Amino acid sequence: MKKYIILGVSVALALFATTSCNQNLLNIPQKGVINDEDFYNTDEDAQSALTAVYDEFISLINAQGSNNPAWNVVVNAPGDELYWGGGKKNGSSSGGQEINEFRNTFDSTIPHIRVVYKGLYSLIYKANLVLDNFYGETGEKCDSQIKKQCVAEARAIRAWAHFNAAVIWGTPPMVEHVLSSDARPTNCDHQVLMDWVISEFKAALPDLQPRKGPGDKSGAFRMTSGACEAFLGKAQIFNEDWAGAKTSLKNVIDSGNYALAPTSDLLNMFHKVGDGNCEKVLEMNYVYKDGLSGVKYHFQRNQALFFRNIKEYPTVLIQAGDGWGNNVSPTQKFMDAIMKHEPNSARRKAWFASYEEWLTEYPYALKAGTVDVPDETGKKSKVSYKADADMTKDEKLMDYRRGLNCEKYDETYANYGFYFMKLAPWDSDLIPNNATVTEENRIIMRYAEVLLLYAEACAMSNDTDGSGLKALNAVAQRAGAPTYDKLTMDNVKQEKWFELCWEGTRFWDLVRWGDAATVLAWKSHDKTPYLGDEFYIKGSMGKKTSGKPHKARISFIDDGWAKSGGGYKAGKHELYPFPFDVIQINPWNEETKEGLKQNPGWE
Repeated sequence: MKKYIILGVSVALALFATTSCNQNLLNIPQKGVINDEDFYNTDEDAQSALTAVYDEFISLINAQGSNNPAWNVVVNAPGDELYWGGGKKNGSSSGGQEINEFRNTFDSTIPHIRVVYKGLYSLIYKANLVLDNFYGETGEKCDSQIKKQCVAEARAIRAWAHFNAAVIWGTPPMVEHVLSSDARPTNCDHQVLMDWVISEFKAALPDLQPRKGPGDKSGAFRMTSGACEAFLGKAQIFNEDWAGAKTSLKNVIDSGNYALAPTSDLLNMFHKVGDGNCEKVLEMNYVYKDGLSGVKYHFQRNQALFFRNIKEYPTVLIQAGDGWGNNVSPTQKFMDAIMKHEPNSARRKAWFASYEEWLTEYPYALKAGTVDVPDETGKKSKVSYKADADMTKDEKLMDYRRGLNCEKYDETYANYGFYFMKLAPWDSDLIPNNATVTEENRIIMRYAEVLLLYAEACAMSNDTDGSGLKALNAVAQRAGAPTYDKLTMDNVKQEKWFELCWEGTRFWDLVRWGDAATVLAWKSHDKTPYLGDEFYIKGSMGKKTSGKPHKARISFIDDGWAKSGGGYKAGKHELYPFPFDVIQINPWNEETKEGLKQNPGWE
């Protein structure tokens, strides 16, 4: 379903200066507004209301939280696969850095948390408008197949939103209907909420349409029966219903409506050219319209600025060269693991580029020319360079025009010498005549996750027919990585870590597996890596060159955040705090058992 513009009509009130005011003159019907009783009636009304649900879904995924995409920060920053760094510590990456490092300043006031919480419940509200007005109490208002389908899609999306709220906050409110303005919803027991979510996915299934085969692009843009059953299987996994999950996920696999994209398409997976491909279970379909550039502009400019400490960007990427000080780099732990397992796999090469690969294996728009280059003493002399296309790798590594922008940033905070290319925006993703707004879709779930969830369900129960190992190896083989001899949870965990890095799964998996306290313990004591370049003399801010080729220089520095109270704390960090302003409006009353109770450790 495409994102449409929802027009709002502003009404101007004319004030007449007269000696006696006729109040009847002010009783003017508001133009462009339809009363509720006149709107929620037809099939067209139902489709329009559902469009508003998808519009809210897109807004949730793209919304900003203090210069960073809030959804990306909340679901990814606590994991062990990436550093949330920047040009310096405590820059405009604040929030992302605080959550990523579990600093003692990570609290309920961080705006990203509020944005995601509000976004999920705004999505639930829009879905409830559809259900309350086109379903009723027992479905008596669903008098057409179109209304039934719209209700089913809204129902499944509402279940998805509640599932994510339950994962992130544990005991958030369950909101089944549109609430009055004075409502003060309270916590819902986690198990009760999870059971309800699963029942809601099941209730939506009969009236949903399936995707019409792997080539059906539009079938990836809305909540189909396959998407609903995939989310059902994921919820059952989180609920430790292995048998139920196996059945649900196997139905998706056996439907034949999804397939892993070819290995050669790994580069295209998160770009416009890959929108709606055979692997997409659900993605938000973004179609640019005039006047809607704000959300998308900020998200994609933010992604581009993950490389802002570099002098020149490869031509494949958006050329956003200055702005917020963000940097997302794979962690030492992650890169050491993937480089040991599959250093030259198609997946590794496509999604995780080393500093040297960034400088030499991507095309640059560098023309032949002469540049003033300082030597070790600071004296400048003219050096001539070839055009990028005419240079050898060794010549590129001695090119003063590329590499870290050391005139401004002598080092990059929290970077281990690799760049996260998976979601980096391409120049080909841009809308026409714009340098920062892109049009590629945002993936909510893809088929690789379905296969890995199924492999986990089999590993946690039984794999008598070998289908779990087959699913696991299908993902590894497509990645160009070594396959596995046995289906074990260790193998499932590793493959999911590598394949779904920065897709919002890792931290929540560590929590539910009971691994978070052990796996994230390094965040309590490890020093932070800073990326420098051997090409420059350290501390010269780019004014002197060493005569050595470009090469990552990693310095591990104790910058004090761990000693000041940072690091993962068991019994607290498994859940996020409810946002400060939400608690303030609806505080918990121990006597009446009303209000919203803050999560343990965040009181």
